[in-house]
Amino acid sequence: MKAAMSTLKKENEGLVKKEETLAKRVEELTQKHEVEVSELKKQVEALEASRVQLTEDNKWLIEHGFQQVITYLLHSAEFNSVLCGVYGKILEHGRHQGYVAGYKACQSSDPQDKSSLYRPEALKVLKDSVPEMERLTYPYVGEISKCFGKPISVLQDLKPCGLDEAVCKQVLGSLSKKHSCSGDSEETLSCADEGSKDPSLEASGTAVEEGKKKKRAKKAKGDEAGASKSVVL
Repeated sequence: MKAAMSTLKKENEGLVKKEETLAKRVEELTQKHEVEVSELKKQVEALEASRVQLTEDNKWLIEHGFQQVITYLLHSAEFNSVLCGVYGKILEHGRHQGYVAGYKACQSSDPQDKSSLYRPEALKVLKDSVPEMERLTYPYVGEISKCFGKPISVLQDLKPCGLDEAVCKQVLGSLSKKHSCSGDSEETLSCADEGSKDPSLEASGTAVEEGKKKKRAKKAKGDEAGASKSVVL
């Protein structure tokens, strides 16, 4: 009997220890789970913030970014200097051709090659400058291609050499106004209505209304005259 009681006591103690071990294990797993859940929440919040920022960046890139890039380029020295160079060569060639034609027409006794306008090489220079311009690469565009993976602020602040910022500000400002007037808002509709008003139509409408008023006034006078005659009779 004592042996059986001793065995039961040992088994009971073993069960108690197992229960304590399991309880401790459950507590550890619970704490670990809470930590993991907290970390997951932080990751979800970070992903959501990244998604919002990415959406805003893409929106800016589509609505403003590319237009800004093109506007900056078209009003920069690196673009216009080359374009003006080609135009200058065209003018030189035109002056040369005009001078030759004028010389033949006037039959001047002065040698044509002594004139400062005489440029027999102008056509070749012009032909050589055209493919040179077509194959030209712009440093600004090259810098843009390096912006991948960088914050959008890097692209926003990137400007070509010799940029005419005053003109760009005006162009981009007018584009922003056009964007603000797009859509179906009440402000847009009111802007559209005001912009679509035709002064000639308004004037004609006013004239018609005045004509109707005059007719009503004449009719009223006629009615009054008829009423007065009937009273006299």
